[in-house]
Amino acid sequence: QIVSTTDAAFEFMQKSLLHIQAGCLGADIATLTREALQYLIDEELVVQTRATDNETPEEKCFLQVTPLGNATFKGSIDHIYSGQLYKDLNKAKESLNLSTYLHLLYLVTPYDMSGSVVPDWKVYFDQYCKLKDIELKTAGAIGVQENYLGLRAAGHKPRAKVCELTIQRFYLSLMLWDLWNQKSVWEVANRFSQTRGFVQNLLTQAASFASCIFHFCKELEEFWAYQQLLEHFIKKLTYCVSIELLPLMEIPGVKLARAKMLHAAGYKSISVLASAEVNNLVQSVEHLSKRTAQQIIAAAKVIHF
Repeated sequence: QIVSTTDAAFEFMQKSLLHIQAGCLGADIATLTREALQYLIDEELVVQTRATDNETPEEKCFLQVTPLGNATFKGSIDHIYSGQLYKDLNKAKESLNLSTYLHLLYLVTPYDMSGSVVPDWKVYFDQYCKLKDIELKTAGAIGVQENYLGLRAAGHKPRAKVCELTIQRFYLSLMLWDLWNQKSVWEVANRFSQTRGFVQNLLTQAASFASCIFHFCKELEEFWAYQQLLEHFIKKLTYCVSIELLPLMEIPGVKLARAKMLHAAGYKSISVLASAEVNNLVQSVEHLSKRTAQQIIAAAKVIHF
């Protein structure tokens, strides 16, 4: 902790690069520091206390990081979204649908990407209608309703108030849902009229955000269940592959295509690969050189033993 009192915070800012550039930037360091501290307090990331009632001047008030503030720091969560993330996780804790991965995918959909795309409401409604009953229940629990999307798809603006952030995030979640279900980046980009670069970036950012949420939850006891759920989920999201291929992809040099070939040839686990014969492996897997087979078996032995 760099500072523990408000006056220490002001003193610290006097030694910052911003203070040196204040004249050029026309910045009032004292005002900016005061506003920043008030923001952290309002967002419940920091609490401010006095030593004794009404006897300690404002500049001498003590500052302490809250559990939420600590989780925000440890999880590298943008402070702008940490409060919303806490609310979303807390709400989902009571109605999390574990019959489908869609709910978890929504929770790890990056907040900051929700404003980067304008939903095509006809596509949105069409994809919504293709969801299974259990997935539709998830959408309802999140706050996405069929009648709202139907009206938007028909060109009407519903009177009912909805959370626009939720609606926009779920649109991105549907893209992730297709990727999760083994659709290619090309297919998803074409279906949602987005560039492949955007879809690939969405997947990368979601995997990164999921990791941040995992570390965020580790600092908050009330979110212990998410720690268990996210650990394996993150690996699967990173590769967007079926669960049975994940162990094989932990082997250095084994990508998705080769993992599928190994699995199809009967090498379904690291232990099986570790005990495999080089010649048998070469014969079983098409276009696999003897040298590569030796490297795969050697790597599997290191991991297994």
